[in-house]
Amino acid sequence: MLASIRTLLHNLDLWGAAGDSAVTAKAGIDRRVVVVIIVVAVLITSGVVVLVVTNTPTSLTTEANTSISVGANSIIASAVQTNSAGFRLEFSKPTSPGSNVQMSDWAILDQSDGSSANVTVTEYSSAVTSQAYFNKFTASVKGLPGYVDISSDLTSFQQYGKCYGYGEDLEGIAVVNGVCTKGNVFIQVHLNSSITFPDLEEDLTSIMGALYQGAT
Repeated sequence: MLASIRTLLHNLDLWGAAGDSAVTAKAGIDRRVVVVIIVVAVLITSGVVVLVVTNTPTSLTTEANTSISVGANSIIASAVQTNSAGFRLEFSKPTSPGSNVQMSDWAILDQSDGSSANVTVTEYSSAVTSQAYFNKFTASVKGLPGYVDISSDLTSFQQYGKCYGYGEDLEGIAVVNGVCTKGNVFIQVHLNSSITFPDLEEDLTSIMGALYQGAT
């Protein structure tokens, strides 16, 4: 590269002793400007300037701004107060944290019609980790015999993250499940009841919506 620059400057009489005493100060300044232009042009051609640009630190991703730290137990407590289906808190306790888990809480909710819901809220260290667990979980349950995809019940929540729902209408009992992410939070809801399958789907939507509202 240096040889290329030297050749270009030599052709313009700008390498080494670029002038004599008769050259004016203005001419010297002009020569220095030309030198800078030529050097920059050679660097760009050789890819050096491009390398500098590509090594510039990238900006933070939006996932870095979706961390929720309100507390898993607080999210469940809020959902109990706001769910439109009228589910009450029967029991709750923290669960043992696993890898990349900040906190996790498990609860049992019930309703006057006999419906029961198991709710788990887990806060991971990042949104990437939460969504990775979501992908692993859904891959293990998709296509289970007897279950139907009811993800359409959770469509309104997918603007905040990922959701998947599945259920089974057994003889005399309905079972529905929903899993969703919101930032670094993973939410799992399991309901079973003797009420109709469509009614239990509505209960799933109510509880999931209340949990989403609490995860702020």
